[in-house]
Amino acid sequence: MIRLLILLLLLAAPARAEDSLRLVLPEGRPVVGEMIRLTVRGEYDGFIALEDMTFPDSAAYDWMQLLPDDWRDERVNGVQRRVFERQIAIFPRKPGNLVIGPVSHHLTKAEGATRREIVVEAPPVTIAIGPYPAPGLPLVARNLKVTDELSDDPAHIRDDQTIHRRITITAENTMAHLLPPRPDLREKWLISFTSPEKRETRLTEKGPLAFVEWEWSLRPITGEQGTLPPIRFSWFDLAKREMRGSITQPVIFGYGQLGANIGGSTGAVSRWSLIGVVAAGAALALGLALRGQGLRVPDWRRWLPNPHSGALRKAAAEGDLLELRRVALEYAGHEKRFGRAVDPASLRRLDASIFAAEGNDLDRAAFLRELSGR
Repeated sequence: MIRLLILLLLLAAPARAEDSLRLVLPEGRPVVGEMIRLTVRGEYDGFIALEDMTFPDSAAYDWMQLLPDDWRDERVNGVQRRVFERQIAIFPRKPGNLVIGPVSHHLTKAEGATRREIVVEAPPVTIAIGPYPAPGLPLVARNLKVTDELSDDPAHIRDDQTIHRRITITAENTMAHLLPPRPDLREKWLISFTSPEKRETRLTEKGPLAFVEWEWSLRPITGEQGTLPPIRFSWFDLAKREMRGSITQPVIFGYGQLGANIGGSTGAVSRWSLIGVVAAGAALALGLALRGQGLRVPDWRRWLPNPHSGALRKAAAEGDLLELRRVALEYAGHEKRFGRAVDPASLRRLDASIFAAEGNDLDRAAFLRELSGR
């Protein structure tokens, strides 16, 4: 009778559940680049003294942990368990069947004075990933916002004034490296100096928030009106499940009287240009005549003086860096047309000095030597 009573008590007692770990995926069919919120859930028995779990990297997805690990006591199927949950954001890189896992959780359990190490493994899960619904780099987000700020009105720019432009993009439920690359603001009538890019992913209560900021210092170098065209940013809207886009407004530069415009060259430059053209024409005519006689003629243009040399030295002596850059570009263009080398690093250093925050620090004598190779 006693044995039967013990057997009945054992049968009536709840069975001791085994430790388990699994990966929980949401419903739906995500597209490439879309954030998938994955939950790693463990249900354990006993006292856990130490634990370690590393989520696996893969060439098929990017990932990040969204929240700190959550440990709590919970009754599961009538049994008190120690529950573990980790929230992971997965960003698939290509369409097709995405396999995630397996994931292993290394546990150290304390049982009285002894400790026991075990490994609990979650089997892999598979989710179908749809293609990104547009050409180009995928960008899937929610509440994407583009701001375009100017330090002043470029339509009424003053002589020698620099306009600072800042474009910022913020987007929910994506990562910073998935945001677009920096736009190119190069124009023939404009010099631009780019500040270092700021790009980061911030964790919020709603999930990851991607952020990128670009900044340029812009200065026109001609007296003509110019326009920076609109910039379009496209993305797949998670709320509406459709493609959307944001377009910046065109930036129109209007000028007063720029002293250093294309048509404002000095008389000395014009005279030297005329002399250079006449000399080049004479050399060319002589060369053609000799070639008509079957003779090989060297390219005499290489020995012709650069007609912009005088204006270059004058601009360097006066210290007007904007005028110096204009003349230096004319000088460099002439040198290249006549097959002579020009140091591009010297022009880059000149641009950096133009936009230097603490004023002009350019060694103008060294600049002339570097540009002319002497």
